[in-house]
Amino acid sequence: MKSNEEKKSDREALARTVIEFYRRELEARYQLENVRRFPEFNPISDARIERLREYFMQRIYPPPEQRKKLDDAFDHLNELLRSPRRLGPLVTTALRSLWRLGHRLPAAVQAGRSTVDAYRETRKLEACLIENAVRLGLRPKDSSDRTKMLQLIAGVPEKDVLRLIRDIVNLFRSLSNVALLETTVDIMKQSKDVMERHPDLYTENERAGLQLGLDIVSGGLALFRDMKPQEFDGVLRGIEAVETDWFARVRAMAAGKAASNAKTA
Repeated sequence: MKSNEEKKSDREALARTVIEFYRRELEARYQLENVRRFPEFNPISDARIERLREYFMQRIYPPPEQRKKLDDAFDHLNELLRSPRRLGPLVTTALRSLWRLGHRLPAAVQAGRSTVDAYRETRKLEACLIENAVRLGLRPKDSSDRTKMLQLIAGVPEKDVLRLIRDIVNLFRSLSNVALLETTVDIMKQSKDVMERHPDLYTENERAGLQLGLDIVSGGLALFRDMKPQEFDGVLRGIEAVETDWFARVRAMAAGKAASNAKTA
């Protein structure tokens, strides 16, 4: 019988396998040959689509080791938000910049919520996929069998996948507000300076967490800064179309496989 440590190690290996599989699928569906099937992306250049894919792969759904850093960062930032003493200097910094936000303040709050919502949904999806993998008895070596791995996706309730798609679209909608992002980046940089000046108040992990958040927002700013208005809508509708189409095809393939197995049984 395996020890608890061995079981934990096996589960961690399976989790890495699941995350890496989902990342491969994500990268494949944002390749140009697939994206160009959708008219929503017609106004978008090839270079912009490639940058969008890179942003997905590095900021929204990074490799397993980077995902662990993001998990830790969110956990530490959550602790920070619950500590009035340590939050005080950051709030003061933000208040000094409120006049610059003006009427954009509600949008700034929504942008933060959208980021958290999208991240939370990816974590929930991962947990569901890992549970499905355990239930199906999959092993890391099964990662090369795409048919088996697709069963994981097909086993996720449709409402959960649609909620993830919605939150990702909302995240990109927030990121497309360039004027807002410029001010948000400025506030985050000021907050980072405050944290670095007070190492007695803020841990290294909390500073790293803010830096990761700054990387996400700065990456969005770089992606959207020079985009034309008509391109914004194309990107948002295109992402929704690509994600919805992919999930529908996965479910259809899984259903076809199940029907085939039933006939041969």
